[in-house]
Amino acid sequence: MHIFLLLLCMLASTSLTYRVEMDPTTRTTNGKVVGVNMISRKGRKFAAFRGIPYAMPPVGNLRFQEPKEPEKWSHTFFATKDPPKCAQKNYLFGDQMVEGSEDCLYINVYTPEFQPQRSRTKLLPVMVFIHWGGFFTGTSRTDYHGPEYLMDKDVVLVTFNYRLGLLGFFSTYDDASPGNFGLKDQNLALRWVQKNIRYFGGNKSEVTIFGQSAGGASVHYHMLSRSSRGLFQRAISESGNALALWAQPIPGIGSKLLPVQASLVGCGEYILNSSDLVDCMRKVSVETLLQSGDNFKFFSVDPLSVYQPVIEKKTHRNPNPFITRHPLDYIKNGHFQKVPWIVGLASDDGLVRTSGLWSQPEVWKALNSRFDELMPKLMLLEISVPKNEVESTWEKIREFYFPNLGRRNSSEHDIMRGLTDLYSDRAFHYSTYQAVQLHSKMGHEQIRFFNFDYRGEYSYKTVFSGVNDTRSNYSYNSSHCDELIYLFKSNAFFPSLTNPNDQKMIDIMVEMWTNFAIHGDPTYNTNIPKWYPIYNKEKHDGSMKNISYLDISGTYSDARSQSLQMKTGVYNDRLRFWENLSLFENIEILGEKQQKLQR
Repeated sequence: MHIFLLLLCMLASTSLTYRVEMDPTTRTTNGKVVGVNMISRKGRKFAAFRGIPYAMPPVGNLRFQEPKEPEKWSHTFFATKDPPKCAQKNYLFGDQMVEGSEDCLYINVYTPEFQPQRSRTKLLPVMVFIHWGGFFTGTSRTDYHGPEYLMDKDVVLVTFNYRLGLLGFFSTYDDASPGNFGLKDQNLALRWVQKNIRYFGGNKSEVTIFGQSAGGASVHYHMLSRSSRGLFQRAISESGNALALWAQPIPGIGSKLLPVQASLVGCGEYILNSSDLVDCMRKVSVETLLQSGDNFKFFSVDPLSVYQPVIEKKTHRNPNPFITRHPLDYIKNGHFQKVPWIVGLASDDGLVRTSGLWSQPEVWKALNSRFDELMPKLMLLEISVPKNEVESTWEKIREFYFPNLGRRNSSEHDIMRGLTDLYSDRAFHYSTYQAVQLHSKMGHEQIRFFNFDYRGEYSYKTVFSGVNDTRSNYSYNSSHCDELIYLFKSNAFFPSLTNPNDQKMIDIMVEMWTNFAIHGDPTYNTNIPKWYPIYNKEKHDGSMKNISYLDISGTYSDARSQSLQMKTGVYNDRLRFWENLSLFENIEILGEKQQKLQR
């Protein structure tokens, strides 16, 4: 009996040893890591290393500080499961609760045909994805951003978490808490890639950073920040840029925000001493800090967040500020990395907010009953025009987007259509247009532009609306985030895509994005129509009305409607309308004299 039990133990031990040895194993500069094997969409085996620490946990005295590199470990680290979300309260979704953890700064690496370093013949290009979420929500979890589609191609994929909301962007505007911690987390993650990606078969000299919404704005910020120079060679910004009102530093907001925030969490007595204030706030629970965000809402869940990037000062105690000037100043002076850059939009980006307004009858009714009172605030007009011009500016906007408002032939559908266009243009489209225009004027040649207008079987519109039905039976166009459905498997929101036209769109999007990362040309050696940079000198005169862009359109229900073609003049009438308004940002960009000449 004893011999039999001994044999069983030996067999089990051998089996366990064999299983562990079969798991992908590599080392990093911090220590040895073990991952798991996964299978791609088309059946390719790839290695997944999830939840590797790239920074020390930003807890205790490290809360409201720039991230610190993690300590080395002598044991084997099992990178086999998703890391927790960074602590957040997601006002975009129906279940608005505090979730996640402060201990969240982890990175994930996915690599095809994984082999021990000594047997690798070629290092692969690297794609680093920065997640969406308005700088207040989001995650790198595989059920949000699954790697199965991209792993059919010869690239290494990296995703990671970064601090969000108050924990990621709280600032006292001095050395006590300089701010931009979420962006500094991203910067440290990119530095981790430079030090470690070769251990996973990736080439640190062929890094493409790409992101959507806040991730797209983050990509743009890394192009501007001196601290991110040389950390990547190509960039993709999807529906997000550093000039977007929700992403850019807001002058003077600190003096209004700080006293309110301090009093909400029981630290009001320390408002005159920023170091004491930060010490006090480090002792407040995450739950209390994030729940305090409810007190800044003036309508429904708006504003979604009051924390975003800030302008820092370089000092002895803050030697590595992320940005020290407004993004406009960086761009206007040509102080940015002129790397090949893909920039794009979804046709109805505004659905990220309007779908939630529409799906809640009481909220929709309240908005319509106070329309002229609420809309100037929701559109942040006080940021763009003097106080005494807010009303007249809103009247112009209302007439343009809601020409039938108050008339007999006006319908709720018309209001929803105008509202979605307005949110799209104000929050995403016009700032993207401005960014592309400015970069191009400063000699940034390799810029490609896209408009995503494909309506698949599923849409993030239903996610943002809070309606418990993922089918996109809706009379509008592509929602904010919809292009991600064809780049990442998203089990948290959608079932597997089985529609043939959706499957084809996965092939198209994955082919273009990985071609860009590998060759610098998204339509390299494909049957996809050639995607030219925004100014094709052979065809256009260089004016903004002739901007070239790739239009990606069609519906899942009609194979013949699926189309990719080069067009010119994206949303010309709507963007020209904004360009001709007397906005502070227009005067900054165009110059007051030039703007008057345009009218």
